[in-house]
Order: sequence, then structure tokens, then C-alpha cells
Amino acid sequence: MYQASISLSTHYFYYQIDTVFFQTRQIFTNLTSLATAFVFSSSYHRTQEEIRAEYEIVQKAQQNPQFFAPLYEKYYEAIFIYINRRVDDEEITADMTAQVFYKCLKSLPKYNFQGVPFSAWLFKITINEINQFFKQQQNRQRVVSLKEKHINILFEEIQHHDIKDKYELVTQLLENLEPEEVQFLELRFFEDRSFKEIGFLLGLTEVNAKVKTYRILGKLKAHAEELLKR
Repeated sequence: MYQASISLSTHYFYYQIDTVFFQTRQIFTNLTSLATAFVFSSSYHRTQEEIRAEYEIVQKAQQNPQFFAPLYEKYYEAIFIYINRRVDDEEITADMTAQVFYKCLKSLPKYNFQGVPFSAWLFKITINEINQFFKQQQNRQRVVSLKEKHINILFEEIQHHDIKDKYELVTQLLENLEPEEVQFLELRFFEDRSFKEIGFLLGLTEVNAKVKTYRILGKLKAHAEELLKR
């Protein structure tokens, strides 16, 4: 499904995890603009000082859940937007976002610092939650949110950058892929994530993430050539 934009949203969210209560600030802003700031910025684009400083907060939260609040406030909007761009339903998104942070806090004592930002681990939980949702809701269509630049990047990668009607063709191409395959394209070409990060998020090695991504591109290119011959 091609989605050109996302409408404005006003949402208050309350959630209780054990004895810790969080309340998000009101979200009343253009989600598309926020997505540029949060969703399409790779979580690996941080300095080592920033990563270490955040890890100190994580360590405090591991000892006392009350210290989890700053992490929740920092990443709530990013996670909410990331999920909503895939399910396109704010009520469901709110529930799923709650589950992500619930699971994050529950698993926090087991969190081990691996030299990557805490947000990479949080997005890994988010991706697993999204995948689980669509496995359980098989009749629900997964949304792929695209901008013109993402479409152009994709066609450059499959060496068909001179096509006139890219919007119609990209829809047909993505519909020919499995959801797991589309996920690789989203992470690599729409969110500009490195193969190292993709591997971390999907539980693969960096090499396997790269091989799988280009295998999917090959499949996409072959199908594009097939469609263009008709």
C-alpha cells in the first residue's frame, strides 16, 4: 500500500508497569515531520560519549525502575510513530507501544551493553512486536509508508531510474514481496540503516543482512523487468 502522508494526531496515553506510572505528553503535531526526525534517523548515528551517557541512565533503571522514565519520555514518540507508519491505526499503535515499553522494562535487568545505542535494542523489541502483530492478524494489511525520495532510491538500486510511472510500479513490486523482505528494504533504503544495524535488529550477522538485502533487490529487479515487458 502506498501512503503519501500521515494525518495529525492528538493522543494521551497512560500505562502502568508494576509500581511505575508514565504519562506521555500530548502528541499534537505532524507525524510525517516527526518521522523525519525520529524514525528515519539511524539509531547508530550517535557519538560514543552519547551512547555511554545513555547507558549510565540504563544502568540506573536496571537498579531502580523509576529511572526508566527519562528513557520512556525520550523514545515514546519515536516508537509510536514507527509502529503507526506500519499499522496505520492510532488505537492499536498505542496498545503496541505500551507492550514494547512493558517488555523493555521487564527485560531491562537482562540487558547487556554491546557498544551500540540503547535505542537499537528498543527498536529490536519494537520490530518483534510488529512482526508478531501481523502474524496474529493475518487479515490485516501491512502499511508501507513511502516518500518520493525513497521510491527514487529504490529504482536507482534496481537500475530502473528512468521509469515515468514509478508510483504505480513500486506498489506492484512491493506486493510481490513477503513482509519480511519488505522489512529489509524499509530498514536499508527508507531508513538509511547500516547493514550492521539491520543485522542487530533482525538477529543476523552483518554479512547475512547484506546478502539477504541484495538478494531481495535482485528479486525486485527481475520482477520489474517482467512487468515492463508487458
